[in-house]
Amino acid sequence: MGLTLTTGITVYNAMRQQIETVLGRGLTGALEGKALLFQTRIEKGIEDTRALALRPFIVQFMQDLNDNIDNESASNNLTRNVNSLTLIGFSAAAVYDRNNNVLSQVGVFSSNENPIIPLDTDENSKLIWDNVFVLRTTVNVFNQGNRIGRITTETRLPNLTRSFRDIQSIGKSVEFLICAKLSENRQAIACLINSPGSIRFTHLGVSYNKEGSVSPKEMALEGKNGVASAVDYRNVPVIEAYTSLPAFSIVMLLKLDQDELFMPINDKLKDITLYLVALILAEILLLNWFIRKLISSEKEAHQSKIKAEEYSIELTNKEKELRKRLKEITCLYEIRQEMELEVSIDGVCQKIFKHLIPALQFPHASIAEILINDKRYVSQDYDKNQNIEAHSTNIIEIIKPVRSSDRKSIFNFFIHSDIYINHKNHGYLRVYYTQDAQSSNTEEQKLIDAVASVLEGWIELRQVEEALVSVAEGQVHKIGQELHDNIGQQIAAVAFQASVLEVQTGDTNIPREKISELAASIALQTQNLVVNIKQLSKVLLPFELETNGLISALQTLATRISETYNVICKFTNNISDEDVGSVIALNMYRVAQEAINNAVIHGKARHISISLTIEESNEKLLHLTISDDGQGFDESESSSEEDLFSGMGIKIMHYRAKQLDGKLKILRRNVSGVEVHFIVPVNQGDN
Repeated sequence: MGLTLTTGITVYNAMRQQIETVLGRGLTGALEGKALLFQTRIEKGIEDTRALALRPFIVQFMQDLNDNIDNESASNNLTRNVNSLTLIGFSAAAVYDRNNNVLSQVGVFSSNENPIIPLDTDENSKLIWDNVFVLRTTVNVFNQGNRIGRITTETRLPNLTRSFRDIQSIGKSVEFLICAKLSENRQAIACLINSPGSIRFTHLGVSYNKEGSVSPKEMALEGKNGVASAVDYRNVPVIEAYTSLPAFSIVMLLKLDQDELFMPINDKLKDITLYLVALILAEILLLNWFIRKLISSEKEAHQSKIKAEEYSIELTNKEKELRKRLKEITCLYEIRQEMELEVSIDGVCQKIFKHLIPALQFPHASIAEILINDKRYVSQDYDKNQNIEAHSTNIIEIIKPVRSSDRKSIFNFFIHSDIYINHKNHGYLRVYYTQDAQSSNTEEQKLIDAVASVLEGWIELRQVEEALVSVAEGQVHKIGQELHDNIGQQIAAVAFQASVLEVQTGDTNIPREKISELAASIALQTQNLVVNIKQLSKVLLPFELETNGLISALQTLATRISETYNVICKFTNNISDEDVGSVIALNMYRVAQEAINNAVIHGKARHISISLTIEESNEKLLHLTISDDGQGFDESESSSEEDLFSGMGIKIMHYRAKQLDGKLKILRRNVSGVEVHFIVPVNQGDN
């Protein structure tokens, strides 16, 4: 029995130390996971606020208000931008000028009476406890090197709150501490403590261990991580895991009372002692059971550690992926911001290269090429040390003379995206990688496709703008000619007859009947002049549309076309004006005008049908159809200058459809003529 007792005590002491070590590692793993989450979320919150200070619009509006505080336009624009911040994750935000006057504010800031943990960063950042963690960050705003004010934001961090609160599964006596140094007292730290049943904020001494040993808090403040046995501020022995976040000068501690940690062992030890006194066999059996129990606990703790490490690795990988996606989104944003219509195509391509190359996975081993209408644009800057071609310093000299079949010897591979303009392939965007680069991924292909789509939209918008200017000039010329040749001549005739009438009324020898006949002629010509002016004004501004709505305007248009051109033009519908917003109504009317003019003037149609219906599918769609029996078009005879889909009117119709998120289809009928389908969602309305 003595040998058994000695063995039991020895095993007990050894397993006690082993359990302390294993469970301490489990505490360390759990604490490191929480620390990584805190660091990631706080860094993201600070980066989001820094990004606000770099927004061009906010900086410009703040500069305008610094120059003139009564600038109402700048104040309204700044307020609209600040109000939108609550939609992207900020709970409160305020913008101040250089004199710390509030320019705009949205949301309610947390009270300064709440517990505050200062963060040692370049910005004035604080972690506030308001029953939930709130990150308050203040960033100075500079314009051309001069400070023009500051931006203060607050972001609620529910993930950190859940991580801070969720500790009960570790043990009943567990405590989670988040502490920061006090600038006025180096021997104490401010701590937010989560213990069973309460969360409190207090100041604790840095060194509280007995026998002069270094406390876990001191080691954490020195930037160390680990686990140790200690006596806490309650004079209770604990197992304490500690770590630090050097970027913010805060420390985190997770501790558990030793009594709770070893309670199962102590309870079982009493039973073992009783059984040893009663029967050695029972003691041996119980000892065997006890050892198995401890081994099982060690395995569980080991599994918990593995899971914590896997969770930490997964979080790290997700953070890397999020950073890549953020770089790609920033690239697209910068490209869209700098693509202005007055810039040349070459300038736009160089701006694309400027932002696209740094956003790639291997920016120093990549070059980009854009081909538009047989004209090639390539990136200019490249690291001379890359092994593309000996002593090559100009990328244009590499790409231009090399045939596509020979590029495999220079480039490892490339990513390709076609560029379509008005539904036709006009070129491509390619990114070439050298032999040193690894295989790209699908996300990079999506980025190249997105950049190509942005370039397509810019080119189409520029073409539409040129078409609009040309059409506007043509309309002004047509109206001027109408005023000069028709209305001007009629006014001149009326003026001449009025002069004659003035002379005749002063001559008593002229018969009264002749004077009356001349006055009637003047009245008739004046009435005709009024009719012509009304017809011209209807072309310029559809008063019927504004007064009576789209249905009445289309019916009037059909009647006028029938009377003017001696054709049969009919209009049918199954909707009411309440279903159509004013923006959609105006675009519908203009599309109908253009399609009917094409049918009458170019198609020589004799029968025209206008139909307006509502279709119910996944969403409510408004469908305008104009069909005719004219000459139609011959696809085989269309050239680059006379293509059906490249005319100014057709481009403007496509532009109207795109502006309303709708579709424009031009179809050739089976017999003769053309059908134009203009389909837009009804819920577009007036925005």
